[in-house]
Formats: sequence, structure tokens, C-alpha cells
Amino acid sequence: MDKKNLVIAIYDGESGNQGNYNTPAVFSDGLLKGFNEIGIKACRADVCFEEGINPNIAIGFNTCGVEHWQKLLNKNITNIMWSIDSVFYQNYDVVSQFASYKNFVLFNSSANDSEPVKHYFPELVHGYIPCGVDLNFWKKLDVEKDFDILFLGSIDDYEAQIQKLKEIMPNLVFNLMIEFIEVAMVQPALSLWDIYLFFKKQLGLEFDASQYVLMAKSISYIITYKQRLKMLETLKDFNITICGDGTWEKFLTGNMTLKKASSPRDVLELMNRAKIVLHSQPFQLSGGIDGRVLNASAVETMVLTAQNPILNVEFGDVFAYCNPVTYEDIAQKASYYLEHDDERIGMAQKASQIVKQKHKWSDRAQSIADIIN
Repeated sequence: MDKKNLVIAIYDGESGNQGNYNTPAVFSDGLLKGFNEIGIKACRADVCFEEGINPNIAIGFNTCGVEHWQKLLNKNITNIMWSIDSVFYQNYDVVSQFASYKNFVLFNSSANDSEPVKHYFPELVHGYIPCGVDLNFWKKLDVEKDFDILFLGSIDDYEAQIQKLKEIMPNLVFNLMIEFIEVAMVQPALSLWDIYLFFKKQLGLEFDASQYVLMAKSISYIITYKQRLKMLETLKDFNITICGDGTWEKFLTGNMTLKKASSPRDVLELMNRAKIVLHSQPFQLSGGIDGRVLNASAVETMVLTAQNPILNVEFGDVFAYCNPVTYEDIAQKASYYLEHDDERIGMAQKASQIVKQKHKWSDRAQSIADIIN
């Protein structure tokens, strides 16, 4: 179809699971602008409906606009759900509801979700497209870099979560969950699907969809929190500014300080003031590109992260990488780049160029347009 004749409706993110800072709404706005930048007419879904326009395609992040999906699918209009997290961690029930429709499409934000989606939803049209960055918002500010290291992310008492699982799960299930967690901690490049396949081969394990979803919901954030704290505790003697929700006060040690951010603009300023953004990949986004690394790179702040196959491919040596299991080298890496301004700044500028070349929302819009063609 000629793109001049395309009309794409973008759900505005005011319904469904909004997440921190209403992330789906922020993404929706970025994608809307991205389509218009490449010459494809895109409008907010509510505007389309008010004006009686039938779009060719409608796109919603997570479950945004879910109250309209059935009506559009019945009209044979393609409806795309773009999952920000793994669909097995959240929104599985919604995908199950619509997966049988030929004109319902799922975009994974994690490439590692492709195989389990194919396994549990063999008829569902799906593909991997990572989220993008809005360069009109995430940009370099004229501020002093007065923070050494910035970490962004929530935390919770994972030990209490494990204890709760022990109380409510059958012993066999609980012990299996602990085994999954232990494998994830010593093999951080593995996704939940990879770990499941390992145990399937070793033990003859066979998960149905509900069991796989239970595992994802039960352990994903436990693994994420354990990895975050392990990384941070290794750097407790550095000046680390932490921005995030949850029970951070319980885990602050050494020179860590907590800064509250009530809006994306607060985060934008903090990222600009940092010399280094410390990144720990969320387990449920294994095989994806977390928005934090795109945002940090866009504002020309260097990223220090554990070795990660996806980030290695996308960014190469413009990020600083450390051992993802022991973090034995992370202190040396942090010291080196805090002391060598020119190298750190040069890497951050190169990462910014990569983001500007291929990780904008207009790049994601173009990927979708290519799929349509």
C-alpha cells in the first residue's frame, strides 16, 4: 500500500497498564511523531474515532486502547499490541484473548520472547521491534556534570518475595523456582526461555503456558533486583546517585544517595548531570534494549553495564562493559572512566550518534512501514 494512503491510529496511553511516569503514553507520543516524520499519516486513536476515520492499522503499547481492539478487529483492521515488557510477565491474558485473530499482531520488545510466543501462540503474527527514543526530549542540556555515577531503577526486598513464594508454592515448584534464579545469576545472558529449555533437557520438564507465565511472574523481578544489588554493592565506595521507586532506603550503603524524580523531566536532568549511567538489564527484557541506555546515550552520558549480547551488537565498544557474574572488574572500569574525561566523553558522543542514526522513533516507524510494504 502507498504510504500516502495509509492512516495509522496510535492509542494515547491513558488506559491499560501505564507503568512508571505513564511510559506507554510517552512511547505513544514518540511513535506518533515518528510516523509523521517519515511521511505517514498518524493520529491519536480517539481523534480517528471522533472524526469517523477508519485507520488501516492501530497500535497500542501494552494494553492501551484495549477497549477498542475488538471493534477494530471485527472490522478487519489490523491491531498491533506492542509489549514494553515480556508478554509472559504481564498482559498474557490479553494476548490470549486476541491471538486467534489473523489481523491481531504482537510486537515483542525482547527478541528472546520470539521463541516462547511461537511455541505457545503458534498462529499469532509476531515480531521483535525494540522501543525507540524521542530526541526532542532526551537531549543534552547545558548543565554541570556533578554526579559521578547515576543508577535508575526500582528495588524491592527480594528476600521477602522469596519467602512469600516459599509460603504459597508447593515445595517442588518453589525449589524449581530457586533453581531457575540460581542459573540466571550465574548465566545472566540466558533468558527465561533458555533456562526453561535447559531444565527441559536435563529433567524432562514440560511447561504449559500457565506454568511458564507463573514462573515469569514469580521470579523475573527477584532476579532483576538481585542483579541490581550485586552490581551496586560492588561499587559502594563510589559516589552513586540512585533514582528509583521502592524500598531503596533499606539497601543504601557506602556513599550511595537517593534522589527522587517525579517526572521524566527530572530524570532528564539527572542523566545530564551524571558522568556515568550505570545499567543493569531487567531480566524480563532479556534480549531487548532498555530505554535507559537509549536515553542516557541520547543526552551524551556514558553507559557502564554488564556484558550483554544485544548491547554489544547495537553499540559495540562505545559502552563500558564489566563481568556480568562477579562484577570483579567494575570498580576498575568506573575509576578509569571517571579519571579519563576525554575517553568517557568521546564514547558517550559516539553512542549518541548511534542512537540518532538508528534508534529514533522515526526509525521504528520506518521498520513498521517496511513490514507493511
